[in-house]
Amino acid sequence: MDAQEAAWHREMWNGQVKRTDTGKDMFCDVSPHIMLNSHGAWEKLASGSTAMSFWEYPLPKIEIAIISIFLSWRFFDILFKKLGVPIPRFTSMMLVGALLSETFQSSKMSWFRDIFICDKYMPRVAETIGTFAFVLNWFLRGVTTNIGMVKHFRNRSTVIGVSAMIIPWYIGKLVYTYREKSSNLTMTSTEYAIIILTTSMAPFTCINMLLTDLKVVHTEFGQIAQSSAMVTDVLAFTMTIGSQISREYRSGIRMGIAIMIFFVYLYLVRQAMLWVVRHTPEGAPVKNTYIYIGLLLGYLAYIFWDRFLFFGPLGAFVLGLAIPEGPPLGSEFIRRFDSFNEGIFLPLFGSLTMIKLDWTFIIKELGSGRHLHGHTYECFSFLFVIYMAKFMTSVLAAIASRMPLKDSAILGIIMGTKSSFELAYVLYAFDKERISLEIFTLMGIYILVNSLVTPMAIHFLYDRKKRFASYGERSLKQKRELQMLVCINKPDNITSMINLLRAIAPSKDAPLTCCVLHLIELLGKATPTFISHQLQKPKPGSESYSENVIRSFQMFQDIHLNYTSIHMFTSLTSAKEMHEHISWFALDKSSNLILLSFHRTWGPNGYGIISDDQTQRNLNRNVLKRAPCSVGILVHRKPIWQAKSVESPCRVCLVSVGGNDDKEALALADHMRGNPKMSLTVLTLIPMSTAKEGSGEWSQSQMVDTCLVEEKPGDSSITYIVRMVAEGGETSKILHAVAYDYDMFIVGRSSGNGTEVTRGLGDWTEFEELGIIGDLLASEDFPSRASVLVLQQQES
Repeated sequence: MDAQEAAWHREMWNGQVKRTDTGKDMFCDVSPHIMLNSHGAWEKLASGSTAMSFWEYPLPKIEIAIISIFLSWRFFDILFKKLGVPIPRFTSMMLVGALLSETFQSSKMSWFRDIFICDKYMPRVAETIGTFAFVLNWFLRGVTTNIGMVKHFRNRSTVIGVSAMIIPWYIGKLVYTYREKSSNLTMTSTEYAIIILTTSMAPFTCINMLLTDLKVVHTEFGQIAQSSAMVTDVLAFTMTIGSQISREYRSGIRMGIAIMIFFVYLYLVRQAMLWVVRHTPEGAPVKNTYIYIGLLLGYLAYIFWDRFLFFGPLGAFVLGLAIPEGPPLGSEFIRRFDSFNEGIFLPLFGSLTMIKLDWTFIIKELGSGRHLHGHTYECFSFLFVIYMAKFMTSVLAAIASRMPLKDSAILGIIMGTKSSFELAYVLYAFDKERISLEIFTLMGIYILVNSLVTPMAIHFLYDRKKRFASYGERSLKQKRELQMLVCINKPDNITSMINLLRAIAPSKDAPLTCCVLHLIELLGKATPTFISHQLQKPKPGSESYSENVIRSFQMFQDIHLNYTSIHMFTSLTSAKEMHEHISWFALDKSSNLILLSFHRTWGPNGYGIISDDQTQRNLNRNVLKRAPCSVGILVHRKPIWQAKSVESPCRVCLVSVGGNDDKEALALADHMRGNPKMSLTVLTLIPMSTAKEGSGEWSQSQMVDTCLVEEKPGDSSITYIVRMVAEGGETSKILHAVAYDYDMFIVGRSSGNGTEVTRGLGDWTEFEELGIIGDLLASEDFPSRASVLVLQQQES
């Protein structure tokens, strides 16, 4: 007996004993669990036909699954990109699983099926890794989410989000009630409830991943879609908790207590993470300990939600929201885990979930003609009704929120997108035996088709040239409060920008919110970095990237403390992407004016060009094309109010011909009148032909109405000068005559374009980004040493 047992153990360790049934509930399954890997070629040589194949061991099996799925989804991803079809990555992962599922069911390669689909005796290692990756992906999506985006679109997002959730939900309930009374249903009430929930809501993570793949995530359109999805998520969560309480009071109370405990935990985590950010010096990496603690907290949140609430990945996502986005902490999580997780492990979840689909059921139903009254018809017709209800509701709510019709239709398509969340949720319901394999298969097919068609429809309908467009006009004349984004490219820009802010003089009636963005060009393949100087401090004994910028603007804020709010940031990025960072930042901060510096630098006396930075010029031109708000380019030739005495006024001349850009210049000049030491002159150039067509008399009241500058009783700070102009030469003479009278000229970029005022001057324009009159005032031949501010209103 001892000899037999010894021989059995020897065979077991050598991988020669395979599974044998020993009864109804007992089995012998030794080799794959004892040995993770085979002996390779030596095993076959030593044991011959009695040896196990190498793919029957756990380690080679998981390696084959990872490699084959990785190569397959990358093949589809590259193929779609070559074809110009913007299919999201997760859709490619699902497509691989669907194709493998069909291959298994039509193939005789049972050994290949055994690699991907384990029987009930084998541990599901690949699926466990995929689930781990799915939870990590949701945690990382929470880390990258800017929860503050909701406040910018609160009313619009609430209307769209609530409508897109509530109405499809109740329409689904009504259709189910009607069907229940009028016909024999092949689906259970639980299956109907799960379909209604998954189809009515629009998960934020799925929409975020879709918009990221389509490269419109940072647009105002993308932010509206994401914030609306957040509203539907919160609403769906609330309705689920409410329905649970109504069904079972004790269970609902337990869930309510669990939510309160979790949010206390969330608050403590948030404070701890902010402490980590504050105590991480600028430019220094976050300690590994904090990164690992953050991951551990995320998975603890998953376990807590799975045990006391429902659908554990939501806990990881909500915990991720507590991690401050961007550097140093949030960006470090993304840098370390996102690419590896999405490329290697997450495909296991998408593919192995779709492998479970039962294609034989679909083929059988369609082949027998039962699709008009069986599971397929009942499920798909119900999905179609709810999808159309959600689409139409989203479109109408967006139109009511004053979005264009085309963008409203695109938003309706986006709100109906389905992807990883719905797939995970129906898998969760299937594992809990709340839905049948047939319904799981139909829902999987619907999610796959939806995730294939939706991005293609958006790609063909959405104009990416308008990705920085703002639906509400962001101009100076719309708000009394100035919300400015000041861009600093080099130390020379600091003094000129601060002098301009001093001339604007924030006041109680016109407060100033100013975001200062220090732009540093990265060379080579360095990683782009964004630093908020409100949270991070430099290392002891070292200086910040932007120490001079911080100190200078901090001094300005100290002087105008009551009416000024200064926020300072540093962006380290490549020159090619810098203009997009500026536009995204202005969009996110709801700025109504971006201030840029002209690319030329003059000598100390205002004459002679010291530098001519073409990189800066390209940046300015790109921002003018894409900015979501008004843009100003400051040509600093000095003075901007170098007061010779305390009583010396700041003399500003506003050159106006008419048009939107001139109105924007006039609005800024109106803001500047809050400075008691400012003297404003409005120089209006009227084309001779226009004057002849009119009454021939231009009264001061008409000028005030045209300029949108209100004249106050007893106000001597504003002077109106009107000149009739027949051609561009006269305009040049008028401007040369007043060249030495002012500290700064303000003009609209398009001022005078296509009129007699600029006739002939356009042929000599050197810098089209300044406009014709702006180029004349900033030219090297113009005798004035005054600075010039050229303004362009937000392009529609």
